[in-house]
Amino acid sequence: MVILMEIKKMIEKLTQKQAQFNSGKVEVFPFGNLSQNLAFTAGVLANYEEYETLYYTSVDVSTAIDLLSQYAVTEFEFTGPPGDVRSAQEFARKNNLRSRLTNLVRTMLIYGNAYDYIAEAGGNQITLQYLNPKKVTAIIDTYGDVTGYKYTAGSDKILDTEQVMHFAYGRLGNSPYGYSITHQVHDLIALKQTIERVGAVLAHRMSHPMLHAKCQNPGKIDEVAKLLKERVNDVDTVEGVEILNELVTDDKVTIETLSTTTDISSITRVLEYLQKQIDKALKVPAVFYGEAQTSNRATSYNQLKTFSLLLSSIQSILKEELEKKLFPAMKINAELVFPETIIEDELVWGQMAVQLYQAGIADLDEARAYVGLSKKGEE
Repeated sequence: MVILMEIKKMIEKLTQKQAQFNSGKVEVFPFGNLSQNLAFTAGVLANYEEYETLYYTSVDVSTAIDLLSQYAVTEFEFTGPPGDVRSAQEFARKNNLRSRLTNLVRTMLIYGNAYDYIAEAGGNQITLQYLNPKKVTAIIDTYGDVTGYKYTAGSDKILDTEQVMHFAYGRLGNSPYGYSITHQVHDLIALKQTIERVGAVLAHRMSHPMLHAKCQNPGKIDEVAKLLKERVNDVDTVEGVEILNELVTDDKVTIETLSTTTDISSITRVLEYLQKQIDKALKVPAVFYGEAQTSNRATSYNQLKTFSLLLSSIQSILKEELEKKLFPAMKINAELVFPETIIEDELVWGQMAVQLYQAGIADLDEARAYVGLSKKGEE
C-alpha cells in the first residue's frame, strides 16, 4: 500500500507543470519627450487642428459628439461608507461635476485626450482645473510608463501624474495618448462636403434651361451674344443668383433650349454611401437622429447595442480616473456608479412603433400601445 502511494506521488510530480519567472521590465518606446514620441506626433498632435475644425464645420461630428457626451453622464451616483458618499456628493455639487464630466467627454472625443488637474486651494480643499490638451505632453520612461506631464502655458511646468486625471479615448497599445473619434472619418467627411458643394453648383446650373441662339444675320451675332450675357446671369455661386430667361429678339433669331443629361441620382447614391460609413464610425444609431426609416428591428438592435457598449467604455474611463486619483486626493473611499442609460427593448419598440405608424400598418393608438402609452386623448 505504501509503495502504491509513493508511486502515485511520483506520477503527480511528473504530470504537474511548473513555471519559474525571473525577469524584469523591458524597454518599449525609448523616448522621454514629445518630439521623440512617434505615436503622438504622427497620429495625434499633427491632427489636433483638423479635429477641432471638423467638430465646428461638420453637423455629423458635432451632433454625434454632443449626443455621446450627454448620454455618457446623464446620471451617476456614489457608493461606499455614508460619510464618504456625502463628501463626494457635496464635492460634486460645489464643482458642478456633471457639467464638468460632460465637457471632459466632449473634449476627449474631439481630441482623443482630456485632462483635469487636481490642485489644493488651501485648507485641504480640492479644486479642479481644466488643462488644454494642445499644451500637455506626457513624459515617458524607457519602459513606457508615464512619469509626469509637462504643461506649456506661458512657462513649462512638470505636473505629478497623481494630480493629472488623463481621459484618453481609443488608446492603442502602450501609447499614452488617445485618438479622436473622428480620426477614421476625417477624409470621408471632407470628401462628402466637397461633393455636396459640387452638387449645389450642379443644382443651380440645372435650375434654369440653357439657351442657344441662332442668328440668321451674321451681323447680329455680337448683339445677340451681348443680349444673352445681360439677360442670363450664369455664375457658379449658389446663393444670391437671379436668373432671367426672358429674351426679346427680332424674327431673324431662333432660340432653342438645351437639355442636360447629368445623372444626379449617382451623386445621391455616393453621398448616401459616405453617410453610412460616417454613421458607422461615429457609432450613434440613426434612430437618435429621428431617421427610423433607415433601420429595421435587427439593425436597430445592433446599433443600440454598439451605442450602449461605447457609452460603457466612456464611463469606464471616467470611473477609473476619478477613483484612482480624485477620491484618494479627497481622502475618501467612494465608488462612481453609472446606471444603465439605455433600455434597449424600449428604444427598439419605440422605433418600430414609429415605422409601423408611418407605413400605415398600425394606427396611432396601436403604435402608442406598443410603447405602453394610452390612447390619444386618454393621457
